Amino acid sequence: MASLRPVADDARLVDDAPGMSLREVFAQFWPALRPLRWWIGLGLALLAISSMIGIAEILLFQRLVDDVLVPADFGPLLWIALAYVGLNLVSAVLSGADDILSTWVSQRFLVKLRTDTFRHVLGLPLHVHERRRLGDVMSRLTSDIGSVERFMIGQLTSGLAAIIQLFFLVAALFWLQWELALASMIVVPIFWFVATRFARFVQDVSRERARRGGSLGAVAEEAIGTSALVQAYNREEQAVADFHRQNRGIADAQMAASRVRSVFLPVVDLAELVGILCVIVLGTWALATDRLTLGGLLAFLTLMAQCYRPIRELGELLPDMYSATAGIERVAELLAERPVQQRTDARPLTRPRGSILVDEVSVRYPGAHRDALHRVTMSAEPGEVVAVMGASGAGKSTLARLLTRQVEPTGGALWLDGHEVRDLTIGSVREAVCVVMQETMLLDASIRDNIAYARPDATSAEVEEAARAADAEVFIRALPEGYETRIGQRGRTLSGGQRQRLSLARALLRGSPVLVLDEPTTGLDPQTARRVLAPLRAAARGRTVVLITHDPVAAEFADRVVHLVDGEVVLDELDAPTPEPTTSGGPR
Repeated sequence: MASLRPVADDARLVDDAPGMSLREVFAQFWPALRPLRWWIGLGLALLAISSMIGIAEILLFQRLVDDVLVPADFGPLLWIALAYVGLNLVSAVLSGADDILSTWVSQRFLVKLRTDTFRHVLGLPLHVHERRRLGDVMSRLTSDIGSVERFMIGQLTSGLAAIIQLFFLVAALFWLQWELALASMIVVPIFWFVATRFARFVQDVSRERARRGGSLGAVAEEAIGTSALVQAYNREEQAVADFHRQNRGIADAQMAASRVRSVFLPVVDLAELVGILCVIVLGTWALATDRLTLGGLLAFLTLMAQCYRPIRELGELLPDMYSATAGIERVAELLAERPVQQRTDARPLTRPRGSILVDEVSVRYPGAHRDALHRVTMSAEPGEVVAVMGASGAGKSTLARLLTRQVEPTGGALWLDGHEVRDLTIGSVREAVCVVMQETMLLDASIRDNIAYARPDATSAEVEEAARAADAEVFIRALPEGYETRIGQRGRTLSGGQRQRLSLARALLRGSPVLVLDEPTTGLDPQTARRVLAPLRAAARGRTVVLITHDPVAAEFADRVVHLVDGEVVLDELDAPTPEPTTSGGPR
């Protein structure tokens, strides 16, 4: 079977997720399914009743042959016909109820699992998101979570339903003629052998297909998201080649799965045919020795045909379950990422002032060989603008993440208003500390909606006041629709300076006592940088401002400058020059 295995031609785009056993899959996701267990039990009970009704209809067929057709007697026909109609009506009602119930259970489970996983992903620290490709994460949140639902509800309940049906059908077979029943069971070990033989290979093929699907989304998202870069460097053909390579990997996995089915299904059909031929031979002997009537033989063959259906389902179930685990492993890997943990006894920070003390703090990221911050000590008080300066990689952005509890100290402590932040709820810390990030995160919405994102209940007057405080009012009024102008994905219709001022307006509307600006002048010329930073003096009244930058222009607006080199503070100095005033008609 090795020739059927797909070849991964681009291992760097395919995650090497560890394999999970069926027991591990069930153990991980059973807590999410547990509240629905009684509804699942009700559905199985409906299936059991439906199975018994189906058997009753087949046994009525025996009566039809032996009591009506063979003796040509119309006497029993009326009650047999009425019984058929009654059983059919009851079966239709039960089947409809079971279909509605199973759909309700599966969708309720799927919605909760997808929502909980999405909440988990949003709660992961930024350094986790940075090492994962967005397209791959999206694939895990959509199609791969569907694999969990198929396994936990579709396949497990199908397996239990098949076992229940098989139990009643086999009991009916032995009740009719136990010798024929034993003969018909000859195919069971064949089914099981074939199923287990192919199950592991199906898992490998499906895992490859699922991983390639995630990589395909990641490649497409990256190329489209950076289309300006792709075009500027004439890399369209390379992007198409990468996309084609992932598509080809999916196609190879699909072809391998098709070759598996082309071998598996004919073997199953052959096993089923062998069982039927054995029953026909022994059935003829039973008729000749008066061990079974003609109606009994026909009913037996019908029951046996019904019996092979759940046996086939059980035989195919194991490969299908292993196939589903390919996507489940990817969801489990995502859920294994741990967000910052909040203590059970954490309390909210009430009436925050904005006093910050970083006391001998060290931070080391998972898997890193050295500290991103090493025994850093610094402080900032309300009314101060403190600039944290250093070259790229000095640990400045890690300090911003530390203040918002995106990372936790591996040594030392961070204090906010005299409280160690680990004793405070994460939500209250992030309410007190607002960050204007290095990459301007803007929504594809109106300017008003982007500013009001900080406080959805803010009035129009408050939004406009925040825009004026950030020196954004003039350029906003000059736009075609003013505050109602849509700015495109990530604010691409605006200049860099406009985006930064809009981000600052949003942060000012938040009203947090601590304002952190992470490289706010990146990509801006000195004049525009001064225009963006000019509102800081007013913003610092009543709040603490931490300005994280490598730009010497930013130091002009600081009361104090802290220098970081390789994650360590090397200098903490007063630096409070008065910046030149700027006019409202400056560059965008």
